[in-house]
Amino acid sequence: MSEEETIAATVTPFDAIQKQIDTLKSDLEAEEVRSRGYRDEMYKLRNTVHEFFKDQFDGGDDEITVHRDEANELLGDIGADLLKQEFEGRVTITYSFTVKAESAEDAEEKVKNAVGSLEYSIDADADDEYSEDSIEVEF
Repeated sequence: MSEEETIAATVTPFDAIQKQIDTLKSDLEAEEVRSRGYRDEMYKLRNTVHEFFKDQFDGGDDEITVHRDEANELLGDIGADLLKQEFEGRVTITYSFTVKAESAEDAEEKVKNAVGSLEYSIDADADDEYSEDSIEVEF
């Protein structure tokens, strides 16, 4: 192998290694920027939570009471899901109708089927529950 070939064989791997080093340096710089962003966000969250509780303490009290709207304000400020409360209720809807049928039983069946097939217009979350307790028909 000539001296030129030896130099060329040495330079080629060196260039490849230098490219790998440059790529690693670039990746490391990007990771440092991302890490700095996470660190800044954590610092902001920590200060937001600290200020919230610091403002809640009155004088020398050892206990505080936090209302749902206050907790939700804090949770909203830090980008967390808000607390939800479960509500129960009952809806009574009165329909007036005229039905032609062969008997009262047939008329009642027609009305129950019609009312039972109405669509609910309430947009339900996955954990909301709805039930139809009963359909009463009077003539």
